[in-house]
This record gives sequence, structure tokens and C-alpha cells, in this order.
Amino acid sequence: MTYHAIAIDGPAASGKSTLAHALAERLGLVMVNSGAMYRAVTWKILREEIDPADIAAVIRLLDGMDIHCGQDGCVSTIRIDGTDPTPFLREPEINANVSTVSAIPQVRDRLVALQRDYLKRTHVVMEGRDIGSVVFPHTPFKIYIDADPAVRDERRSGDGEIDSVSQRDAADSSRKTAPLKVADGASKIDTSSLTIGGVIEAAIEILSKQGFPLPRHLPDEEPPTPMRWIYWLGWMSFGAAYRTLFGLRIEGAENLIRSGPVLVASNHQSYLDPPLIGNLYKTEMVFFARKSLFKGFGKWLYPQWNAIPIDQEKPDMSSMKTVIRNLKEGWRVLVFPEGQRTLDGSINEAAPGIGMIAAKAGVPIQPVRIYGADKALPRGSGKVSLARITVKVGPPILLSPEEFKAYSNKEGYLALTERIMSAIKAL
Repeated sequence: MTYHAIAIDGPAASGKSTLAHALAERLGLVMVNSGAMYRAVTWKILREEIDPADIAAVIRLLDGMDIHCGQDGCVSTIRIDGTDPTPFLREPEINANVSTVSAIPQVRDRLVALQRDYLKRTHVVMEGRDIGSVVFPHTPFKIYIDADPAVRDERRSGDGEIDSVSQRDAADSSRKTAPLKVADGASKIDTSSLTIGGVIEAAIEILSKQGFPLPRHLPDEEPPTPMRWIYWLGWMSFGAAYRTLFGLRIEGAENLIRSGPVLVASNHQSYLDPPLIGNLYKTEMVFFARKSLFKGFGKWLYPQWNAIPIDQEKPDMSSMKTVIRNLKEGWRVLVFPEGQRTLDGSINEAAPGIGMIAAKAGVPIQPVRIYGADKALPRGSGKVSLARITVKVGPPILLSPEEFKAYSNKEGYLALTERIMSAIKAL
């Protein structure tokens, strides 16, 4: 059987990793992050206290280095001398030295051979800086992703990276070995003003024109999963009420991930919020509800609507574990990171629980922001006002398994929480 490679190249923070991950999931291919390979080797060099600029010492270490590249589901993995370096690959010291290591010809030769080995057993989506020009120069499926430097710097800082994209661009474009460039035959996509949904659609259109064997049916719509009658009744009733009474308007619906598990993260303004977010989708979803609501009739009703009781007075690890399990089982889950409703419509500080859930579940994160629900049904008031409500859907946060692992500790939970809240505030 002949296997195909989709080569995605581009400078730092252009969006190539996000696109590669989304395409692999959409098309059922294996996503290979070539940059993680160079970062892994850089990690090993620094761990052995070798100066990356000492080429002779790097080559000696490389000669005895056991590099194993495999895959976990549809995502590539790497181990160096039996150790998984994934949690360390985004450390500032690696960011500062990976371009130096990547410029060493012997390093590139070793890793390019490993990258090409993937194509011996499967179709791949591979992203990097020389995939279309060096790794797979003969593949007809080449895409070059770029964006305005100011936009890329903003994305970089949003990811917690402190290096400048201009410095990375200069280093990657001027190196003698496999410099960053637009490969012959590559189609360009400028992601500066596109949503992730727009980038994916542009890429699929390019691949279709290039003759890539796309699946007959792409999973771009929600699967026709039937709702249980009690959930459907609430979904229909709330949806009709919101549109009639509050003129519900949804912006950015093209950003919605409509298949597979998704962690939906939203600000919290009112009791109206859970059904508001639930009406974004045509399938059932799971959400947290405070424990005190599960009394009387609510004790029966809320579980019917997939609500999970949570104790807001203290850490509730049991509820957290239930949500993580639901995500891993393929559910769409709604979480309000702030925990409590706002008093004045502003966004409050978030608890780190959302970061822990996201890191442990390892699923796409969908940031959402609600406007106007605090005026329609203010906290502490039983009076409903006919205020307009708008729900804005932002581009999803799509992380690779190695990026999720980098957040898998207390400091990581806090960092991921901040990243999610920044995405919500930006809407």
C-alpha cells in the first residue's frame, strides 16, 4: 500500500501545530510533531550539561543516543534513552537552544530518517520547518502556514513562551542546513485573521485540489446522536425561550468543535448559563451544578440533564474525577472556571480545577463567553429582565499530548487555567 504525507511548514506560532493536530483528527491520520523531536534531543543535550554550540560534543552524544519514535493512537511519541522528555519540552532553556541544535547537520540527518520511517507504515500529517522541502520533497501535499509577526508574538506570549518570533525566524531561515522556506509546490495560508475552523477548511480545500484521498464524509457536523426525551424537552424549551425573550445571538459558531469529546469553558453570569451553552450543540452534554440544587424535585431532574453535583465549599475530587472520566469516554463537558456567578458581569478569578481537568483529560478546549445573562437574571434576584444575551465562541485550544503533559503538575494546572481564562477574556 502507498502511504501519503501531508507536509505542513511555517515559522514559529503560525498555527501549523494546531492545524496538523486538527487535520489528523479530522482525516483519521497520524500527526507527527517534528519540532518535538528536536526539542527532545535538545533536552538530552542540556541534561548532559553539554553546550549546544559544541558541535563535536553534541555529535558524540548523538552517536550513542537511543531515540525511539512511535505513536500513541493518532499522535507521535518520542523517548530518549528510554525516557519520555515530553513534560520538559517547553522549558525556556530548550526554547533558547533548539534552533542551535536543529542547525547541526548530523542531528537533522538522524531525525529526518526517523521522520521518514513513519511513512513506511501509515499516512501522516507532519509539521515543522523543512517537511515539504527536505523530509518529503516529493509529496504533492504541501501547505505553508504563516501569520503576521505581531499576531505570532501575541500567540507566543499567550502560550507562555517568552522568546521573540523574529529571533526564531532569523535563526531558522538563515541556517545552512535545511533552512525555513516555502517548499516548491506548497500552497500558502495566512492565518492572521482566520479562525481555526477557517484554517482547517482552507487546508482541506487545498488538499482536495491537490488530489489527496479525502474520506467521502468528513466529520464536520455533529453526529446524529438522539437526546433522551427529558433532556430534549429542556433543550427545546430553553432554546425557544432564550431566542424569544432575550434575542439570543451566537457569534463564532464556526469555531465549535462538533465531534468527539470537548471541554467547554465559559464565564459564569447567571442560572441561565448552562442551558445557554447547551443550546450551542445538538447532542447532550455534561455540566457541574452546585450540590445544594440536588434537593426535592431537583434531586431527580438535574441528573436527567447530566448535571454532576459539586461542593463549592471545598475541593471536590470525586466530581473532578467523574468529569475527567466522562471526557475520556467521549462526552462534551461544560465547566465554569470561576465556580460562582459574577455580581456585575465582570470575569472573576478562576480556580485551578479547570487546568487540572484539561491536563488530565487531554481533549480539545472550547472557550466561550456569555454577555447579558447577568442582566437577564442577576445573581441574588428572582426577577427576569428582557435583556439581550449574546454567546461568543472562540477558537478551540488544541494541544498535542506532549503539550498536555507539560501542564501535568500544580504549576502546570495554574498555567493552563490562566491560558483558558485569557482565551475567554479575549472574546
